[in-house]
Amino acid sequence: MQKKNSSICYLISACFILCALLASVHFWSFNLEFYRKQHDSIMLYGKHISEYIGFSDEDLADLTEFTLDYLNDPDASLDRKMEIKGSLREVYTDDEKLHMVDVRKLNLATSCLCIASFVIVVLGIFWMILKKQPLSDLYKAYSRVLKIIMIVITVLAVWIVIDFDSFWTAFHHVFFASNELWILDLRKDILIMIVPPEFFNNLVIYIVITFVILVMAFYLVLHIVGKKSQ
Repeated sequence: MQKKNSSICYLISACFILCALLASVHFWSFNLEFYRKQHDSIMLYGKHISEYIGFSDEDLADLTEFTLDYLNDPDASLDRKMEIKGSLREVYTDDEKLHMVDVRKLNLATSCLCIASFVIVVLGIFWMILKKQPLSDLYKAYSRVLKIIMIVITVLAVWIVIDFDSFWTAFHHVFFASNELWILDLRKDILIMIVPPEFFNNLVIYIVITFVILVMAFYLVLHIVGKKSQ
């Protein structure tokens, strides 16, 4: 590969991997059916989540959808009152709302980044076709990048399995370094009751599996197409 063409192939490879990661995150983070199944199976101090909070399963599903909608709407508000354990109260505290402002900013930024990465991949491959550059060049570059990524994924997977709490704490220190609003009390804060630590443990596992499937599927496609273009 020539240096210029090689750089384009590496750019496409990196952008696809980033897009695959962010798409996996967004798919499972906003999958209401996934939330429903987790809420049905996870127990908090011997009770189902809705029972522990103090309202019905329908209220839990409604609140979950309301919260997820907030993350995709820059003009939305988390102000909401519900009847909890027989009393009408504001669902989220000020600290929970402030933390969700940070989460929404991160979500909207990564959504834009995912779209931008996908556009670069599509335009990059289109450019290669126009220039009649063999896709075998992209396969070679992607194979090299993928080896590094799989090493990183393996290390992270081992870390997650051995000590998920430290992994999750490190994640928040990286992406929410400006404050500690993400430190919530499972006995008092409804936000963390809806998505307790066990939920996030399962969420990360689903994200990793989906991400690996996507990057390996692209690898196989490039392998097949690359052979034909040689």
